[in-house]
Amino acid sequence: MLSLSYLLALKKEGDERMENKTIDKWNKAAEIYTAAQEESEYVSINKYIAAKRFQNLQGKRVLDLGCGYGWYTDFFSSAGAEAIGCDGSEKMIELAKERYPDSCFECADIERALPYANDSFDLVFCNQVLMDIKNFEYLFEEAFRISKKEGLFYFSIVHPAFYDCRWIKDENGFQNAKVMTRYLSEYSFDNEFWGKTTHYHRTISKYINTAIEKGFRLVRLEEPVSYDGITKSREFPLFLFAEFVKG
Repeated sequence: MLSLSYLLALKKEGDERMENKTIDKWNKAAEIYTAAQEESEYVSINKYIAAKRFQNLQGKRVLDLGCGYGWYTDFFSSAGAEAIGCDGSEKMIELAKERYPDSCFECADIERALPYANDSFDLVFCNQVLMDIKNFEYLFEEAFRISKKEGLFYFSIVHPAFYDCRWIKDENGFQNAKVMTRYLSEYSFDNEFWGKTTHYHRTISKYINTAIEKGFRLVRLEEPVSYDGITKSREFPLFLFAEFVKG
């Protein structure tokens, strides 16, 4: 019979291989992803929401967790913050440093223990990352650990209730409805937008309750209008924003 310690070691090794595959996927996707994000009208919605919420960060310490190519890290710096961007993808960090040489970027696997001290940051910001990682519960735990008392944890994700859905068109070609075949189940699938990357579907309550269980207090949710109302109905949000405080 195999020992428990051996089985746990095998599981850890398997998890490490999976995490490395995740990082490998994003290393391969980094350049196409960056170009696509800069041209996307939907990404501009994320930028607008963040810029509206965080206009003055003078004297604040901010961690851009899963910073990608670095736009938000640079934005936070321009708003007066001492900002650090970290990401597990070496290629993303390389692109971020090239684009924003005056900002601070560090390579760190965000599904593992983060290289930051307890109670370090006034704001831990995580934009469009959580649905792309498997071990999101541990990330919440680490976010709580490194946040200062009364510090903020702020994340955005694609909206779980409407993302993995099929549009339906009316007789005029207007996309006026969406069909979802499963919501409560947790599952994963590959996106092919900028190379193969894995998307993890979870319910809204899974994200919110996990944050609360790790010690955060929910203070605000936001579901902004995403579509133009001309080709697609404005009644379906593409994104969900959530803000928590460490009590």
